[in-house]
Amino acid sequence: MNDFYMTVDVEDWFHTHNLEPGISRETWDDREFRAEKNTRSILEMFEKHDVTATFFVLGWVAERAPDLIRDIEAAGHEVASHGYGHELLYELSREELRADLEHAHDVLSDLVDQPIRGYRAPAFSITERAIQELERLGYTYDSSSHDAVVHDRYRSLDFTSDEVFVTPEETTMTEAQLSTIELLGRNIPWAGGGWFRFIPYKIFRRGVERISKRQPYIFYIHPWELDTEQPSVDGVPLSARIRHRTNISRSQSRLDDLLSRFDWKPLAARFGENGY
Repeated sequence: MNDFYMTVDVEDWFHTHNLEPGISRETWDDREFRAEKNTRSILEMFEKHDVTATFFVLGWVAERAPDLIRDIEAAGHEVASHGYGHELLYELSREELRADLEHAHDVLSDLVDQPIRGYRAPAFSITERAIQELERLGYTYDSSSHDAVVHDRYRSLDFTSDEVFVTPEETTMTEAQLSTIELLGRNIPWAGGGWFRFIPYKIFRRGVERISKRQPYIFYIHPWELDTEQPSVDGVPLSARIRHRTNISRSQSRLDDLLSRFDWKPLAARFGENGY
């Protein structure tokens, strides 16, 4: 089998774009902050299974839970950037994009000793312009692209490859593509998130095993996906509620099993970053 890479997108329950119809950005500070508690639960699971991972941290969360970010590093994990304000990158001007990336980079760099080398775009909304800005800031890799187009918010960069780790022309940055699986002639995302919750677990796990026979596997999860007590929100369409809440009650047991079956490492280990 190939290598297995564990990643966590550290954001809070109200940051997800599924809930945008019922939660305005201006009310974030009034919402119950649950990201720290939920992320610490994941840290405990990783310690139990001796897993080292990459944590893509939202700058907004890092400002409000600085000790959490320091503890992530102290536990031996990689700290990487998830941007600052969980904006869809393709909706930002160049100036707004630069400000978001720089703000997040500065916040995280002030909290940890390791250099911030990795990035993942909110909702995988990566753009060529963002890659240019990240390269300017000294990033080594991005992990936002899927070799699949089956989601209303995902974006892919201007290259085509079925390899997991790709360095496109005209950039020094490597793209660590999220894992997909071919079903009925189409590439379906198989890296985690909602797909991890929607697909029956035994089928999902077998898919992971199938993928890993031919290439490295990258998994991701959000801390809120393990939180069965997160508040409900009015004004959210049924389809969005389903996408957000389906099988959350089963996520922890599924993750526990997945952690026990494979030897997980952070993405930094692929690049020899930060001593991994």
